Amino acid sequence: MISLLFAAALAAVVKALNAVGDRFFGFFAVVEEAHAAAARFETLARLSDAELARRGLKREGLAQAVLAKRRQGMN
Repeated sequence: MISLLFAAALAAVVKALNAVGDRFFGFFAVVEEAHAAAARFETLARLSDAELARRGLKREGLAQAVLAKRRQGMN
C-alpha cells in the first residue's frame, strides 16, 4: 500500500516537473524567436537604401517587414 502511495506521489511530482519544464522551454523558444527577429532587423538595417529597394523594402518599413516574415513563418 505504501508503495502505491509513493508511486502516485512520484508520478504527480514528475508531471509537475514536466509542466514546469514545458513552460521554460516555451519561454526560451520565444526568446530565441525574438533574437532571430532582431538579427534579421539588424541585417536589413545595414543594407543601403538601394539594396532595400531591390528587395521591395523601405527603411521606414523594416520592423513591419521583419514582423510580417515572423507571422508568415507561424502559418
